[in-house]
Amino acid sequence: MVSSRFISLSALAALLSLVAADVNSTCYSYGVDFVDEESYFINTLSQDPFTCVSTFQGCNPSMAEVLLVEPNGDESFCSQLNTTADNIPELSTCPVLKSQMTSGDWIILVLGNNGDGNPFAWERDLYLDCGPQATVTVIPTVTYSITKTPTITSTITVTNTTTLGPTATVTLPSATKIQTITPKPVKTTTTYSYTKTKKIMSKELLITTKTVTASCTLPPKPSKPDKPCTYRPTLVNPSALATPTGKAHKFHRYSRKVDRAVDVEYARNRMESAKLKRDRKAGSVAPLIQERAPDAPTFTSTAAIPQNATTTMTAAPVTESAFSTTTYTLQLPPVTVLDGMLTSTTTLPAVTMTRRVVVYTTITTTKTLAATFTRTTTTTPSASATACKAFGGHIGAGRI
Repeated sequence: MVSSRFISLSALAALLSLVAADVNSTCYSYGVDFVDEESYFINTLSQDPFTCVSTFQGCNPSMAEVLLVEPNGDESFCSQLNTTADNIPELSTCPVLKSQMTSGDWIILVLGNNGDGNPFAWERDLYLDCGPQATVTVIPTVTYSITKTPTITSTITVTNTTTLGPTATVTLPSATKIQTITPKPVKTTTTYSYTKTKKIMSKELLITTKTVTASCTLPPKPSKPDKPCTYRPTLVNPSALATPTGKAHKFHRYSRKVDRAVDVEYARNRMESAKLKRDRKAGSVAPLIQERAPDAPTFTSTAAIPQNATTTMTAAPVTESAFSTTTYTLQLPPVTVLDGMLTSTTTLPAVTMTRRVVVYTTITTTKTLAATFTRTTTTTPSASATACKAFGGHIGAGRI
């Protein structure tokens, strides 16, 4: 038999929560992905349900009701939120698909009794721009760099000298006779070789594919709490509005009379039962869809094939040699012959005739200009997407 001095752990936890409750506490709510009096874009191409993320401060252990009010005044209960932990994002899912939403003024109401503390009724006024998300395609440019090398021509002069023998003989009276013999010219050939290099530029594009994980864009930490509720809902009569404190409440343009308000649990059960009947009558129940935060108005994609561009740079000049030939002809003076007793024969040196030949050889080289284009594909793991959206973020393009 267990002694009466011992109690169960659950009873002890309940007792401690009662002791910790502050009857004078004020429970504040903050918008994370949707902030009061701000504008947001909703992608109507999405079949996801509308969701909103809130944080709480100074609350006793309790649950908060979330009510979504459309521009035409229709109201919908969203999933409840736990208010106990301070500054912890809590996600609420509403029974309204983004594809069903229209542009206009929307209201999010956060209501609760705050346990044993002051009841609260907070309001979040939003303007939602609802429409299809636009897709922008960016065509990247791959730039090829071509180096242009100027050519400077240097001229080399080759001199050819030809010596011709005497064309006449002069005879003078003398005792000595001189006879001159001119041999035939000796012909030689000199060949000069010069090599030219011709460069041909070719383009080569290397495309690589890189897969990155989509990035999660988280909103900044909420800095201002939701304002006191000025809208009179029809589905529920919050205690904070039934016994208002402080300044008088203003009424929204879609305000309704409070005599239509009913108990929260009764209203929620009635709406959920009616929705289930509609789904069954349609033949299927809508599948569970990943929650999402405010959407990006545009989606940017990169074209698979980039366009080409060419830049030209000038390098240091290169000097090429060219040959020119200059020919000189020397004429020997007439030969003098003396008529006498002695005959002297003189043989002139042989004349050398040089023929110079310039041979050009062209070598063609091909230089390949390589450019690499990285095509990035983005993958979004379901676990990463769920964690991102639960914190009020939205999935965007990956970072390279």
